Amino acid sequence: MAIKKKNFTYGTCSFARTRPAAISPTTRVINVALSFEEALKLNIGVDECVRELNSYNRATKAGRDAALVLTIDLEQKRVAVNEGRV
Repeated sequence: MAIKKKNFTYGTCSFARTRPAAISPTTRVINVALSFEEALKLNIGVDECVRELNSYNRATKAGRDAALVLTIDLEQKRVAVNEGRV
C-alpha cells in the first residue's frame, strides 16, 4: 500500500511560552509550556497521526519510513502535528 500524499495537519495547538525565551546557536534544549486544554488538542493530533501511521504496511520501505513530525512555530506560538518521512 502506497502512502498517500497529504497536505493537511492532524491538529494544531498554541503554547504559552518557551524556556529559554531567546534561542541562540548554542541552545541545545527548549522547553515548551502548554495549557491543559492545548495539551489535549496536541494529544488528539498525535493520536490521530499515530493511528494513521499504524495503518501502513511496515513490510514496505514507505511504511517503515513514515513518521510523525511536530512543527513548532516560535513566532506564532503554534505546534502542528504532520506526517512525514524519517
